[in-house]
Amino acid sequence: MIKEIEGGETATSDSELKYYISTSSPIVTIFLISLLSFFGAEILTGSTSIEGIVAYPISFIISLAFYGFQVSIIADISSRYSLKTGTIFILGLIYGIFEEGFAIFTMESTKTHTLWLSFAGINITWTIYVMSLHAVITVSITLLIMRVIWPDRISKPFLNRWSYAAMLPVTAVIYVFLMKGAISSGRAPQAAPVIYLIILAAILFLLAHRSMKNDDKRKASDPTLSRNLLLPSLLWGIFLGIPFLVGNRFPLILIPMTVILGAILFYLYRYFWKLDFIEPERKPRIFWATYSVFLAIILILGVFNRTLSSEVIAFSCVAILLYVGWNKVKFTQKYFRNT
Repeated sequence: MIKEIEGGETATSDSELKYYISTSSPIVTIFLISLLSFFGAEILTGSTSIEGIVAYPISFIISLAFYGFQVSIIADISSRYSLKTGTIFILGLIYGIFEEGFAIFTMESTKTHTLWLSFAGINITWTIYVMSLHAVITVSITLLIMRVIWPDRISKPFLNRWSYAAMLPVTAVIYVFLMKGAISSGRAPQAAPVIYLIILAAILFLLAHRSMKNDDKRKASDPTLSRNLLLPSLLWGIFLGIPFLVGNRFPLILIPMTVILGAILFYLYRYFWKLDFIEPERKPRIFWATYSVFLAIILILGVFNRTLSSEVIAFSCVAILLYVGWNKVKFTQKYFRNT
């Protein structure tokens, strides 16, 4: 049985129709985004352990809201203005500055990342790295996963004015809470690096605005992207896994490493800019294959940074996520072959 759904597309059965039309509350969408973004940024990288979640459940709930509210707002804006993945990647870089530079002050601190290249009070290498981590894992991949597995949830705006009225004040309070915690732990920054980061964030905002205006004019420039799955996957994994292998264990060759990280950052932006043209909703196999390789690399490199219980949770969650994703990929391919 074929039924017409929104936009003139068709579904081949009642079950397939239900798969594409969402009847759930936006709260569920926000919750899914919260879990995915928190898992990628904290559990997968080993930044937060399962023991820490069990010991401090309130902090876990606050973290879910912190990640989920901000990434949900980016998701809503991206659907509201039909943003391409390249623009979303820039917004992810801005998110990285806000969290790491303005909330917990890791970009300005030389106490926790002493062997990274520093200039004007800012850890240049760490700043490039952690901006990219959030742009890739916390924001871009979270939204791409949503587009593959639950495309209906973020395909159109899902937040209203009351959602923003509730989420923005809560997020602001969490920022103040995190700032006070960072200051009390001795990571209070000087004025100069904060000013530089504000300028950097403003430049990225201008780039994002320009990118938004040009999104409709862009055309695919790399038709061979689908045949180049391994390189971006390896770069994602190696780039984001470097601190797991190195950390402060031995000095880095700082300037070359910083240049390499900057070059990979530019490549990642170009990759995400092109990725949207493969239509993850209609042709998810390409993205999901890339993401599967990336997850495997991060799981292996993250062993150095995760506790045993976190390892079990990380591998279990990744297995479930990949299983659900590949099932959805098979369904999507079957669905569009029948329409």
